[in-house]
Amino acid sequence: MEKSYVVTGEMKTKMSCDKFKKVVEAVSRDRAIEKVLSMLGGNHKLKRYQIKVISAEELPVREQ
Repeated sequence: MEKSYVVTGEMKTKMSCDKFKKVVEAVSRDRAIEKVLSMLGGNHKLKRYQIKVISAEELPVREQ
């Protein structure tokens, strides 16, 4: 079962260092980080060394 994770960090672009916060669904914390690295690398043409992940936290499950 996939869980929701909030991944925050910084990415170094040509002119500046920008902060990011992404919410992704993944099986584990490591997979969530991997998914964010892949998304940012593909969308912004960044290498992995240009992306610094600060935290990856699981969101609590909401009861319905």
